[in-house]
Amino acid sequence: MRRSRQARGGTEVLYVSSVASPAQFAAMKRARLPDVQEVTYGMPESGFKFHSLVQRGLLDAGARVHSLVGRSATPLFYRGGWWPRVVEGRGTGLCVDHRAFPNVRVLKQLWLALSLTLGTLAWRWRTRNAAERLLVVDGAYVSALPGVLLAGRGIPRIAIFCDVYSFMADVSDASGHSRSPVHRLARAVLPRVYSGVDGFVLLTEQMGPVVNRDGRPHIVMEGLVDSRMEQAPNLLGEKTDEPTVLYAGALRVEYGLQDLVRGFLDSGVAQSLGARLVVYGNGDYAAELRGLAETHPGIEYRGTAPMEEVVAEEQRMWLLVNPRPVESEFTALSFPSKNMEYLASGTPVLTTRLPGMPQEYYAHVSTIDVPGPEGVARALATELARDPADLHEQGRAGRDFVLGEKNENVQARRILDLAARCR
Repeated sequence: MRRSRQARGGTEVLYVSSVASPAQFAAMKRARLPDVQEVTYGMPESGFKFHSLVQRGLLDAGARVHSLVGRSATPLFYRGGWWPRVVEGRGTGLCVDHRAFPNVRVLKQLWLALSLTLGTLAWRWRTRNAAERLLVVDGAYVSALPGVLLAGRGIPRIAIFCDVYSFMADVSDASGHSRSPVHRLARAVLPRVYSGVDGFVLLTEQMGPVVNRDGRPHIVMEGLVDSRMEQAPNLLGEKTDEPTVLYAGALRVEYGLQDLVRGFLDSGVAQSLGARLVVYGNGDYAAELRGLAETHPGIEYRGTAPMEEVVAEEQRMWLLVNPRPVESEFTALSFPSKNMEYLASGTPVLTTRLPGMPQEYYAHVSTIDVPGPEGVARALATELARDPADLHEQGRAGRDFVLGEKNENVQARRILDLAARCR
């Protein structure tokens, strides 16, 4: 084991994605055009956090990480005609190289595809004497993949899939977007591109037949949590006075938001227990939700808020809920990052039985077992009738589970083990 760690300590990692540094991510937020939904366009905070935690875990394992970034700004949603190159952390364990690009449709993708390919070749030359090297790419960065994978031939190439675009399989997703000729072309070409991947990191086992058609080595990594959450205890004495349920995330009918609100109103808990439903987020259901909040005192809609504020509020709640319907095809190819965030908060989680959720999670969550508002109503009534101390103990056990077994260090070691299998 000691020898393995020493070998890993010398690993040079190239990480290709659209995940900017915290400073650049904040700058992108400031450059976003008015009324653009963060949860819909560009790099959402959940994706930023996912890849950032993987990189931190690789650093903690002793690797040196060079992050090549094609920032996810487009002229439809962001200001600025030319985005200059920004390099942070040069000469340190983590160097983040944000490549320059013209903020012009089509030209941007072509420019960055070439730039990231050249950046990969340059990194390859700089690290030619390294004992071990590893190329990690965001599997959803479809425009950059062909050149980057080709430039990385001979080095273990690991693709991480946080999402599967609708054009990768004939399934309906939650975007509501129609499939364009570009999507149809990509669906035909991408399987050949993915044949250049040596190892796959998948959110769910069901992703395998869609992207890993050659049966290459893979692991399922449904998510990861920030180990620093151990420093933010969840205390029973700091809970809200009245039973409070919270949902935070994209407000889409396809994600079960209408079922949640109707189920809350139908369950009777607002009247019998004085319970409240607090909702954070934005999306196509926001307008209807805002109207309901004005007429029903038990519903509070808070819009969008900084992640730190949302997580702090999650810890004060009695119950965190994810009502995502299980019958939608896209749910088999996804594992909501919100469930990982919920569990790490230490507040008990109520979720549907997602087809991609590993069995080990069911010991730590409560479930909505009947579809639609009726199932939500039954589950809410049952959970909020429990003793608060019992609920709190469930939350503590779930928190211990993910912080101990799903933190960034554990998951990064699994990626390094996968890379070793691909050499």
